[in-house]
Amino acid sequence: MRYKRRTSQTTRASRHSDKKYTIQLDLDYLERGGGTLTVTGAPSVEPSPDNLDLVKVVLLGAPAVGKTSIIQQFVWSDFSEEYVPTDRKHTFYPSVIINEHLYEVKITDVPVIPYFPINSYYEWAHYRFYGLRNATAYILVFDLSNVETFQYIRTLRDQMVESRDMRNVPVLVVGNKQDLLCSNTPSAVTGLQQLAMAESACGDSREKRRNIVNLVRKHWKCGYVECSAKYNWRVIAVFKELMEMIDALEWSGGGRSAEPPPDSAAGGSGGTHENRCVVA
Repeated sequence: MRYKRRTSQTTRASRHSDKKYTIQLDLDYLERGGGTLTVTGAPSVEPSPDNLDLVKVVLLGAPAVGKTSIIQQFVWSDFSEEYVPTDRKHTFYPSVIINEHLYEVKITDVPVIPYFPINSYYEWAHYRFYGLRNATAYILVFDLSNVETFQYIRTLRDQMVESRDMRNVPVLVVGNKQDLLCSNTPSAVTGLQQLAMAESACGDSREKRRNIVNLVRKHWKCGYVECSAKYNWRVIAVFKELMEMIDALEWSGGGRSAEPPPDSAAGGSGGTHENRCVVA
């Protein structure tokens, strides 16, 4: 077994409590399809943020795009058909092995935020203890079957680069619910008419997705992954892609220790440096 998970057997309801869980995952091994996740051992002790140099990852996105489902599949290999809006912050502490390097990671799942805080005062006033402005990296999630949800993370990302220095801060854009693509054709329509409607819908969807991919990869210069949390398809790839970005920064001398203060402006001076995610 190349990885292990230390947690307690609990109900889905208790998993949404304030308890913290620690897992150790070899992402390279998992992506190759090795092994299965199993529940073993006793409840773990929450790592102390003061004693660990944590990689702090925050997931953000519009309502019902599947942020919590992505995390639950990654941590527990579990998916719930029932939609329960996230109403408070939940944190997870996996130990991740990537390229034979070990990282202690803090994954934060927060309720939907209407805007990204422009400074520490607004964060303290409205998003206390969310850790939005000092995150090591961000995962921005949208719904592939509802591309309008991309506009939310587009606006959020613009606010991020305007309000904090994004140098050496990896951003990964994730299109979730890949399983729902081209599956919304009305069932009452049959035969050639249904086929024509499906082809038209798929064509429009593909064009919008191409535009999104071009914007994210070519203009934002960010990572991009499509997945399905429901079927656990490419969920490991999401975190592997992000950790690859973080690992590359760490070993190129641009890691967390080299980051400017979180409240440094990302305006004129930020645009003159090489970014992992640059202003378009």
